Amino acid sequence: MYHAPPKSCPPPSLVEAVEASLPSAAWQPLTGGLTNRVWRVGDHVVKLYEPRFATPLFPNDPKAEEAALRALGPDGLAPRLIAHLEGVFGAALIYEFQPGPSGFHDLAGLATALHRVHRTAPPIGLRRLPGGSDAILAQTQDLMARLSKSYPDLTGALRDLRSAPNVVAVDPVFIHTDPVAANVVQGAKGPIMIDWQCPALGDPAEDLAMVLSPSMQSAYGVALPSDAAATFLAAYPDPDVVQRYRRLAPFHHLRMAAYAMWSLENGRVATARGADLELDALRRAVP
Repeated sequence: MYHAPPKSCPPPSLVEAVEASLPSAAWQPLTGGLTNRVWRVGDHVVKLYEPRFATPLFPNDPKAEEAALRALGPDGLAPRLIAHLEGVFGAALIYEFQPGPSGFHDLAGLATALHRVHRTAPPIGLRRLPGGSDAILAQTQDLMARLSKSYPDLTGALRDLRSAPNVVAVDPVFIHTDPVAANVVQGAKGPIMIDWQCPALGDPAEDLAMVLSPSMQSAYGVALPSDAAATFLAAYPDPDVVQRYRRLAPFHHLRMAAYAMWSLENGRVATARGADLELDALRRAVP
């Protein structure tokens, strides 16, 4: 059973390590994420990793986040890294605090920012995601195998998509994999993406699918207008990726429906409504 980590008091050993690098300041817990413990300390963020709270779709790797921040921070696509700390507290990162509201306040700007990430040379050592519709179905089957019981709607949709036209893999690029509303901050110059603990080499359509996932929007209290998807996709600069996303959308929606049920069974912030939203979106996406 998943239990959200406590968010309030940092371990004394972490405070000592951080204050060796930063001026002393009050520690303010930050909320929004579901996995790690995060505080604002002056003009910086301290993130303490909780490796046991990784999920089947989203790893929790401080070294991967460090690499992503080093690659993207100088271009304003991610926070600037200050330090990586290791100690009895575990692993932690210090990076610059990004002022501004979180959420999907500028979908066109987010589409452009994601495209810039996808065109950035990836850091060495990122995990590589299998691509194409067969790989997404395999991930879905793995999630369903982890459930305590079978769900007829999921089983039926999986059966139907097995007979759908195959979408082959493409050459992988640098992707975030989790650009949900809580992981996007509206900065002065446009959207900045945070929480890079699960980046990958993969299909850029993965990031588009996560932005447009109705279960993830629901989990983070986002209610996008009906024309939001069209606005977002029209702003993404590569029409081939957009067309690929449209072909893969039913597969992504089914995978996220299975993930919503896994999250519900494992005590994460989710409801059965998330799976229903994804299955409804799947039906609309099937030609």
